[in-house]
Amino acid sequence: MNRSLLIITLLCSQLLCITVGATEPKTIKFAVNSPGSFPYLYFNETTQTYSGLVVDFFKHLENKGLLVAQFVDSNQTRSEQFVIDGKVDLILANPKWLEQPAKTISSKPIISHQTYLYSLKPFAADFAIARLTNKRICTHQSFIYTGLTTYFSSGMIKRVDASSHHAMLTMLEKQRCDYAVMNNYNAIQAFSTATFCHLILYQSPQPSSEVDLHFVMNANLHALKTLIDQQLDNFRDTGEMLKSLQSHASEPVFPLSYACP
Repeated sequence: MNRSLLIITLLCSQLLCITVGATEPKTIKFAVNSPGSFPYLYFNETTQTYSGLVVDFFKHLENKGLLVAQFVDSNQTRSEQFVIDGKVDLILANPKWLEQPAKTISSKPIISHQTYLYSLKPFAADFAIARLTNKRICTHQSFIYTGLTTYFSSGMIKRVDASSHHAMLTMLEKQRCDYAVMNNYNAIQAFSTATFCHLILYQSPQPSSEVDLHFVMNANLHALKTLIDQQLDNFRDTGEMLKSLQSHASEPVFPLSYACP
């Protein structure tokens, strides 16, 4: 075999290996950690479909003929293991929320996720979480709160779990906890119902945590990560990301109150 033929044969062999070994799917499975995260990725009760910034992004990729996303309901603990096992391809999360982050890879940051404490009474201007003692914080039973974990572990503040953001605000109204913790958009969504329209909701002066959200994926999906990172840059640079976010929710402003019908 001459040198030129040998080179061609080796190249063909390498390309075949790449094709056979590729794990990036055309249709990807995206696990949604119930109840989702408004306005990034949530179940729209009106349309009975998943909606939000993430859905718009993957619709953008589908229109380009790059990827089709299939969204499936799950929870945070199960979703992480599904990603590691290759049963689903992606979840929306921060690596700090994972139990085994080394077994996954993550996209570039998508958006900053801010979590605050909420109260039915105004916060003092010098309010600081580090000075709280023996306070009860209403939390979502499925969520990890990175900015409060140390305080919960030390016993400085007490975690009081609820099944939903609506349940958290109900407990807050009934004084079963002193504060509720959620991101600012979740606060708007949970509070803007007839149940709570007679209340005024106050937001802590500073967030309890601020972390970036990423697409977390199976550790084998390096080509998928490269594609998503490139498309995230395009989605952001063209203004489509901001347009999508604004279409789902206006910028939160607190104190928050609504006029009851």
